[in-house]
Amino acid sequence: MKVIPISKENHSDWSYVGLSSYQHTKNDAIVPILMAEIDRIISTNPIIFIENDEKLGLYSLQGLLPNMNLMINNQGKWTQNYIPARYRSLPFVLATDSNSKNTEEKVLCFIEDLNCVAKSINRKSTKIFNSNEDLSEDMNRVFEFLKSIEQNELVTQKALLSIKEADIIEDWSLSIKLSDGERTMKGLKKINIKKLKSLSGKILEKLNITGGLDICFANILSLNNIENLKQLLISRTQSIQKKKETNENKSLRDLTLEKQSKEKKEEMDNLVKNLLLED
Repeated sequence: MKVIPISKENHSDWSYVGLSSYQHTKNDAIVPILMAEIDRIISTNPIIFIENDEKLGLYSLQGLLPNMNLMINNQGKWTQNYIPARYRSLPFVLATDSNSKNTEEKVLCFIEDLNCVAKSINRKSTKIFNSNEDLSEDMNRVFEFLKSIEQNELVTQKALLSIKEADIIEDWSLSIKLSDGERTMKGLKKINIKKLKSLSGKILEKLNITGGLDICFANILSLNNIENLKQLLISRTQSIQKKKETNENKSLRDLTLEKQSKEKKEEMDNLVKNLLLED
């Protein structure tokens, strides 16, 4: 997706609207989350770990199959009570400006592909800048929210580092049997409870100070939510099957009507033909 830095020069009279759909997340079987979110997610979704380039990441599991987000319906509407912060901030993000000399500084940007920010919008919208060319009140709240995400990301990474250093993570493969065979999601990780219980007091204290211990407990307890995802998958499958059957029935009905119409036309043609012959 194309990320555009916001500037007074280019966007002084531009406006934005909120997302009308989360259809762009349909392939997100996982989403990155923050330590500040685990209290909300622990009761609905499995909280898991994924390691990339030896860096541990914290995620919410949103599906039991690769590239399937069970948190949205077919229309792209979010069906669950809590929407992760990464999604709620959209279409805005903080990103590095490629034209800036400071490669570490992040600036306010918007994702162009989401079609939420434009110079002219045909529905109720919010201005990015006010008459003084400062960020509008609403836009400033979004900016502050994005900054709070960045700040909590640092806290989260510190906690995850303490977990990694404690060496209590293990691989976890998630398998589910379907009518066409077994599917497995690989690359997931979870806390090894036995290793956690055997940690020394010093390491446990460090985990507690960084918040890593809270994440460990959240991971362990949240794995029970696999059952929630199973029920969502069953509902999704049944809905797809019902729609398929409806379409099949509709097609059969259309074929029947077409056949009846053809028979009536042939009957009328024969009647006219017979009348002509009688004359």
